[in-house]
Amino acid sequence: MSSKMRTQKVIVFGLDCATPQLVFDQYRADLPFLSSLMEKGVWGKLRSTTPAITVPAWMSMLSSRDPGDIGVYGFRSRTKGSSYTSIDIATSDSMTRVKKVWDYLGDAGYRSALLGVPGTYPPSQLNGKMVTCFLTPDTSVDFTYPKELKKEVLNICGDDYIFDVANRTQTPPDEVLKKIYAMTRQRIALLKEWVVRDDWDFLMCVEMGIDRIHHYLWQYMDSTHKEYVAGNPYEQKIREYYHFVDTALAEIYALAPQNTIAYVVSDHGAKRMDGMFVINEWLIQNGYLVLNSTPEKPQSIERCDVNWKKTKAWAWGGFYGRLFINIEGRDPEGCVPSNEVAGLIEELREKLSRVAGPDGQPIVKQISTAQELYQNPHGDVPDLLIFWGDLYYKVAGTIGYNALYIDHDDRGLDYGVHDWDGIFIKYDPLRKFIGERAHLSILDVAPTILHDFGILPPAEMHGKIIE
Repeated sequence: MSSKMRTQKVIVFGLDCATPQLVFDQYRADLPFLSSLMEKGVWGKLRSTTPAITVPAWMSMLSSRDPGDIGVYGFRSRTKGSSYTSIDIATSDSMTRVKKVWDYLGDAGYRSALLGVPGTYPPSQLNGKMVTCFLTPDTSVDFTYPKELKKEVLNICGDDYIFDVANRTQTPPDEVLKKIYAMTRQRIALLKEWVVRDDWDFLMCVEMGIDRIHHYLWQYMDSTHKEYVAGNPYEQKIREYYHFVDTALAEIYALAPQNTIAYVVSDHGAKRMDGMFVINEWLIQNGYLVLNSTPEKPQSIERCDVNWKKTKAWAWGGFYGRLFINIEGRDPEGCVPSNEVAGLIEELREKLSRVAGPDGQPIVKQISTAQELYQNPHGDVPDLLIFWGDLYYKVAGTIGYNALYIDHDDRGLDYGVHDWDGIFIKYDPLRKFIGERAHLSILDVAPTILHDFGILPPAEMHGKIIE
């Protein structure tokens, strides 16, 4: 289809990690724009993907396909056919298996404008334009489509355009906040410039600032956090940033053409971090992972002296654990025959399910195979996906603690973690559907956007239209 079926404008404000308990409850009185959209439209908690991680979650939202379809389970994957230590970072090139909303819209003659949408680096061709996401290395690379758009971005934002503020160091909070606000102001400036130009039908921006402020400052505002101190000078900083973003969105939407449909969505939520389960230490203690020598200080498994010929299983950490069986024929030094894999997976799952929390009490956990979670998993498929402590606990893949639990992040400072539910808000000036909706899935967003344009969602999409 080469011509537009109907006249329509849709703008999607993506707020990475915006969380329901803040937007819908604690901060609602401080968010007049988002509150007004909720009062006039539909809203509710948006169940994220499994895992609830930025790249697979946004790509699932915009394709209505699960991470198994996409073949991406986090920020990184093992390089196919290589050693155990070679890693690929998720890029747009690794997610070409599925079509995204802008692909379907382009087929129908609609123009899209994308700003910072995770999973778009390196830039790819589309009917419209894009500035790539937080995984872009820096401004020395090509980060726009078309290429000449780069000059416009740097003219508006300066040569120091900020793709991300990924702080895991002891940088003072004031400095972190300054960088986050600077990054967000650049995105606001670009959006205001874009939205007044009548050359888009679908406009989407994803801002990473909320995610970053959650990870680095959550302990200052959450009275249930182990490091919270009442009356600290940063207690209201997350609230203030949400208010700043709300004001900016109101200004941007006011510039949009009349009757533009507005969405505000997030890929997952957030909550406090309680600690980490050190899965590779457990595998060592139980004889599944064998080292030639123990590291003198904590190290990632890629840097450890692993006896792969005797290792039956190992894991990567992060917001969840990815456990891999060392399978003959699949892995370079695989030692587990293929006919023993299923039994070993069930053995590991059963033993892990009995592991207590750090206080010796039972702890909530979800331990699943990819085949149980996804209809048709592709890519570097984990043999077990392990979610610990209802996500209050991350999973550490590093080795060298001689303990099953640590109370801090193993890769730097992190005080807030991801939660299962993000946010969904939709306001259509021409339709009256008002109120909270339950049981919304991140997979429902793409079919709903296509429906706004009068496009029937294709059969391969997993989600439903939100009415």
